[in-house]
Order: sequence, then structure tokens, then C-alpha cells
Amino acid sequence: MFNKDGLAAALAGVDDSAEAREAIERLQASDLAKIDALILSSLDRSWKKAGFVTTGVLIAAPDEYEDIPEALYALRIRALANDSRIEVKGDLEVLKTCQIRLSSASGGG
Repeated sequence: MFNKDGLAAALAGVDDSAEAREAIERLQASDLAKIDALILSSLDRSWKKAGFVTTGVLIAAPDEYEDIPEALYALRIRALANDSRIEVKGDLEVLKTCQIRLSSASGGG
């Protein structure tokens, strides 16, 4: 279930620019599904640094998401990990060193 208030609360203080706040307020459940798909499509069964994935997805994201802060992509990676759609090696709070890949259960690569 999509909880816009919960999403805003999770990102509070991360990027307080008006553009980022407005972009987050515009998000719908379908947008999060698109962002999740972008993250998943950038992964395979090899380990990749989570920070590189978030940056790559941020850069490749459609223009409609240009004001979305990178922290949202990190939050979505956590959600995908919690749903066992991706595997994590390391601490997701430290995207620079944490590594992620598709879960073997997801049938990827």
C-alpha cells in the first residue's frame, strides 16, 4: 500500500528544496513502481555498489523525476531489499560501500 505521508516522513530533512518536496508530493504508487523497475533493470546477479546504482538510476530516470532526491532511490532500494527482490551485502545506510544484486528468487540474469 502506498503511503505518501510515510514517504515524506522518511525523506524529511534529506533534501528540503521546494522542488524536491513538490516532486515527492506528486508521486503516486505507479511512479514508485516505475522507479522500482528502473532500479531492478539496472541489476543482474553480479554485485554492484548501491551508490552507483542510485546515481545511475537518478541520471537515467525520465525527466518527470528530475527533482526527486537521490535519497528516494535509496529508500526504494531498502524497500526492494525488505521485499526480498534484491540481495544486500553490507549496510544499506552506507550506499558507498553497500552492494546489491537481483535476488536469486527473482529469476534475474
